[in-house]
Amino acid sequence: QAYNCLIHFYKRVKKQIMPKTKLGTETKNYGYKKPRIIPNCAINSKLNASECLKFSQNCFEKESDEKETKYDITVIKYPFSCCVLENVIEGEDFLAGLKKELQSLEFTAKNNDLYKFRQSSSLSLSSGPHIAQLRSLLLDQLKPWISQVTRIPLGDTMDLFCAQYNHTDTLLCHDDELEGRRVAFILYLTEEWVGEDGGLLELFNTDSDGNPKDVVQKLVPHNNSFAFFEVSPISFHQVSEVLSTTKTRLSVGGWFHGPTLPRPSRPLPPPSPCLTCVEMDEDQFYSWLNPAYLDPETQGDIQSKFEDSSEISLPGFLSAAKYSAVCQALQGHTKWETVGPPDRRSCERQAGASSQLLDSCVKLFTSEAFFLLLSNLTGLKLHQLAPEDSDDDDDEDDEDDEDDDEEKVPKVYNPRCRGGFSRWATGCYSLIRDDDQEQAEYALDLRMFFNVGEWKEDMGGQTSYIARGEDEELVTVEPEENSLSLVYRDKESLKFVKYVNSKVKNIDHFHDLAYTYYE
Repeated sequence: QAYNCLIHFYKRVKKQIMPKTKLGTETKNYGYKKPRIIPNCAINSKLNASECLKFSQNCFEKESDEKETKYDITVIKYPFSCCVLENVIEGEDFLAGLKKELQSLEFTAKNNDLYKFRQSSSLSLSSGPHIAQLRSLLLDQLKPWISQVTRIPLGDTMDLFCAQYNHTDTLLCHDDELEGRRVAFILYLTEEWVGEDGGLLELFNTDSDGNPKDVVQKLVPHNNSFAFFEVSPISFHQVSEVLSTTKTRLSVGGWFHGPTLPRPSRPLPPPSPCLTCVEMDEDQFYSWLNPAYLDPETQGDIQSKFEDSSEISLPGFLSAAKYSAVCQALQGHTKWETVGPPDRRSCERQAGASSQLLDSCVKLFTSEAFFLLLSNLTGLKLHQLAPEDSDDDDDEDDEDDEDDDEEKVPKVYNPRCRGGFSRWATGCYSLIRDDDQEQAEYALDLRMFFNVGEWKEDMGGQTSYIARGEDEELVTVEPEENSLSLVYRDKESLKFVKYVNSKVKNIDHFHDLAYTYYE
């Protein structure tokens, strides 16, 4: 009886709480959901004070190279005008929520010749409530302030994205110039960042031709600081390699757009001089090479493989004794000069007096006999004794074209090469440039590495080949001991050497001998 009473009690209570009604006419109560409150944010109130505005305007108008700091504002005038605002956003709760929202975004790894880091997609009003507020702050508060201080007219268009830089990530020398970009800006959201962590915003001065030259300013990305500068033909800058193994450099950056300014032309740097082949004693020539690569049958097999893929690696190419001797001679050579400009390359080329052994090695790779050997290995006509390419395909095309009565112009061969020894240490790289005169011709690239016994893939220094206008790597040449790499590229193929990062410090540096051969 007690059990039945208990059941009856619960049934009655249930009826009172959840009364049955006709479908579609009941009153639903799923509970009240408290709306999410986003903390307010605003720019530092000091910025709109009359004395701050006057100080900032005067700094930008002065014809001076002096750096000035006041009211949490630093204005740098050399090598170009750049401003840093400390404690730019008021509202600790907002900043904490913004960081959390940014860190929850999906990031894509960006990795090519110019940069390596992780980036979000374009940040819009729908990216999150904190991000939407940040966009409003940038457009409604900071953009008018920047325009008033710099006298630069800015429109309503803004690009915005989030970036994460981790250990060994970097962004190399560039000027940011692109149609419509007028002011570049970066909001740093990094905790307890110091100069030793790397990831610095570095500014370059320029030479008389307008090329970037040396880093002359280094800015630490302090938390809640905001850096901006006018995009111009001399606004060359980079993000130095992140050295911290535990911290992430988080930032939000982009550009305010405005009327495009004319860009003056910049003279192209002169190409490296080309060399014609030289004479070398036959016995001396043979003493350098692995005898296996002098066998005609082996050469024929290599040529067949090369013609199929346009690239090949030949292990054990030099005699072991000669290779070891060159490695030691390169370690003993102390004079190297940095070759630029930094928006094209930064590598160390051999300078000063060279040893007899290194001179002999250079003579080997530029000798007439070696040009002939390359012809036999690749099928290219790099020597007058090498057979010409078959013209069968062209003849068939000519037969199909009955209206083409012109005689075929014979191809003129002018075998030559350019190159030499280089040392690759932390900070060395080369970049792709569409106007690179040295990559505007069909060519055979040769690269041979020295002192790479302890080299690892994550150190950088590989040669990568891509198709013009694409990012996907077609061929990658990695450093190997005593291995000769050959790659044939056309006018639509471009190459670069990946940035050598701080991990190479375990071996300090390595060397290569790189030549480019032209028919």
